[in-house]
Amino acid sequence: MFAATALLIARNEELIFQDRGVVAVSRDRQDPETLVFSWRSKVEAPMARQFEEAYREWKGEGRRIIIDLHSPGGAIAEGEQVIRLIDRMKRTHEVDTRVRSRRACYSMCVPIYLQGEERYAAANARFMFHEPSAYDFYTGEKVDQPKFERDLVSRRYFDRYFVNSPMDPVWRDRLEADWKGKDLYFTGQELADQNSNIVTVLE
Repeated sequence: MFAATALLIARNEELIFQDRGVVAVSRDRQDPETLVFSWRSKVEAPMARQFEEAYREWKGEGRRIIIDLHSPGGAIAEGEQVIRLIDRMKRTHEVDTRVRSRRACYSMCVPIYLQGEERYAAANARFMFHEPSAYDFYTGEKVDQPKFERDLVSRRYFDRYFVNSPMDPVWRDRLEADWKGKDLYFTGQELADQNSNIVTVLE
């Protein structure tokens, strides 16, 4: 029964994220000087291009951008392009990130979320951390890498996105010790309670 429930949850999340690769831009209802860039899909092309086009169109507006995320993660290279664009956004706007109630930020979504100056999350927002995996470019199937190669890629990923981040160092060390070969899930409430400094504002 538990396995069937987990399968249903996973399938529902796939349907929620599926084919939503468009940045929706709106003004915050309470503050018209705040623009909300919403992304509800995988971290994969055309995410960076979509954010680039949205920023180009709206960069003369407002003073603040909230990047509202709901994503199962995806490609490291695409996420890196998005992070570079966020650095450009910070030259003209305050940039915050948010994961709302019953929304998720998994895998490569987390390094993007960590780019926010303030990082908002609902108590029941879901976050997931795991070591990066390699996938075949043509088939999309997961590749079974040699251990030394997995460890090297994992180390580089961890150093690039978590060591150089606002994450609390003590919490980060626990994450590094615990995430080997696992998917680690936390709610926004748990991250706040554990003083991870991943979530800075609990909604």
